[in-house]
Amino acid sequence: MEKVKDSFLKDTEQLIKSYEDAGSFDRARTILEALQKLYPQNEPIKMKLELLAAQSLDASEIDFDLDAGKSWQEVGPVGKDRTIRIKVSGDYKLTTAPLTTGPDGLVGENPEKDLLPHVPFGAVMGAIIPAAAPAATEKPPKPFLVGSSYERPADRDGVLYMKVNVPPNSKCVGKLQVKVGGTILP
Repeated sequence: MEKVKDSFLKDTEQLIKSYEDAGSFDRARTILEALQKLYPQNEPIKMKLELLAAQSLDASEIDFDLDAGKSWQEVGPVGKDRTIRIKVSGDYKLTTAPLTTGPDGLVGENPEKDLLPHVPFGAVMGAIIPAAAPAATEKPPKPFLVGSSYERPADRDGVLYMKVNVPPNSKCVGKLQVKVGGTILP
């Protein structure tokens, strides 16, 4: 019985390596996850899964410039429960038109264009918008803080959009350098 187990593990290891060499990290990870269910205490399997997750994020990484002066900018399609890793660097200049406000601060009627209260002023934020019309039972997309880095599974299938959280009619000059990896689908 031990020979069968050793042979199975050796063949499976070769299959995983062939998927890795071909850049099919998701397939390799699927096999490793199945192996982990058979051998939950196997530390090399756990370590290999972590390594594959990092390789998958790196392999799908794209670079682009986020124009701080524009509204929501499309990044690309993402898959539910697949990790998104975003790194943002750079600076931009912000000037605002004269604003009049009361004690409650700036209020806007359109959350797609106005300042969002749960994201810090001037911070980079993202939102995942369904590619198709959302189902009546589906919650509307809620923008989330990206800041200088973000790494979490996507909460839905859709298209990732990003922008900076600034008041309406603000003038922003400059571009931020963004690296996005993990879930950008072909």
